[in-house]
Amino acid sequence: MKKNLFIILVLTVLSITTPGLSAAETWDFLPAEPLFDPIIGDLRETHDNLTVQTDQSRFEGAVGQGIEFLQWRPDDGTSWGWGIEGASYIELDSIGSSMFPERVSDWLFGTYFSMKSDDLSFRLQYLHVSSHLGDELFYTIPRIIYSRESLRLTASCDLSGSFRLYGGLGYWTHLSLNPDDPRIFGHAGLELYTSFFPFIIGTSGRGYFSYDLQIFGEAGGVTDQTFQAGLQWKWKKDSHQSIRMALLYYLGNSQYGQFYQMNDNHWGLGIFFDP
Repeated sequence: MKKNLFIILVLTVLSITTPGLSAAETWDFLPAEPLFDPIIGDLRETHDNLTVQTDQSRFEGAVGQGIEFLQWRPDDGTSWGWGIEGASYIELDSIGSSMFPERVSDWLFGTYFSMKSDDLSFRLQYLHVSSHLGDELFYTIPRIIYSRESLRLTASCDLSGSFRLYGGLGYWTHLSLNPDDPRIFGHAGLELYTSFFPFIIGTSGRGYFSYDLQIFGEAGGVTDQTFQAGLQWKWKKDSHQSIRMALLYYLGNSQYGQFYQMNDNHWGLGIFFDP
């Protein structure tokens, strides 16, 4: 008992006298919410979703999760975070008779650092992505070795909770294939929200519209655009988790690495689960 009291006393003294610590400074392990809100208009953000391409008889699915391990809040009003993220993106293609085998799958994994101050937030990511053909295409079309790593910095400004702007730059630190392709790429977009309204069984909903733009130097220059309009459904207004149901239109080249040189324009209906 005396030994435990002595240890508690020593730790208390150290916490008071250690230089550089402040009573206003806090550390959080596995916080409930990330500092940088996920970009809902980016189809390659880590989330869970199911989408049907209404004009191409294809299905897409994603299983993804970001885990913020630590958040540090010094006494200057800023907040800093560190975490990891990973996701799998799968496309199923129709071959008739109500059969939808896997056409392609992409895998993403990485780590990030984030910072938030008032309405501004920043996220620095280091991501790895690879792409793989589905079984039914493995022996019928040429397979490419698509493996890439990138460093990405994104800035976001959230205005009044109903209007968000974001943008940033990225750099491919590793390119396979075509290592001579331009390595710098850009990313920007916006999110618009209506006011919340009462929804099912005391929950809250609001309408939203998003536009996401990504510009790459690969394949002779690629501009990928995603438009979404739909409903965001939350258990409570201030909850970070939500379900979204949306109509989307994608215009650009395929986001799947095996087909990144091919044009892909499609309409879709999707349901998204935001962590």
